[in-house]
Amino acid sequence: MDKLQLWRAELDTLDDQIISLFSRRFNICREVAAYKKETGIPMMQTGRVNEVKKRAAEKGQARGLRDVFTTALYDLIIDEACQIEDEIIDGPQRGIELFGHQETQKAQKS
Repeated sequence: MDKLQLWRAELDTLDDQIISLFSRRFNICREVAAYKKETGIPMMQTGRVNEVKKRAAEKGQARGLRDVFTTALYDLIIDEACQIEDEIIDGPQRGIELFGHQETQKAQKS
């Protein structure tokens, strides 16, 4: 194997680990959402969101990552976590395609 193939194989392994970590993270988010629903804690915890973003920015900067990258990455991670929590706390949503535009409506509960 040449160097390029070795690096690509290592990147593939790292990508698998990253996906696995995201899966673990979002599974914990599901548990948090169920707890919030059970205890009546509001979904949005602005202080916690800011704390997570600040911590990620600091850790990223310490490891040589660009702030714009870390910020964008954690915006996506937090957006997904909020979507997961919202679906668990407020119930499933379904997208309805209407004239080429995506609209979201709450699913009717049986």
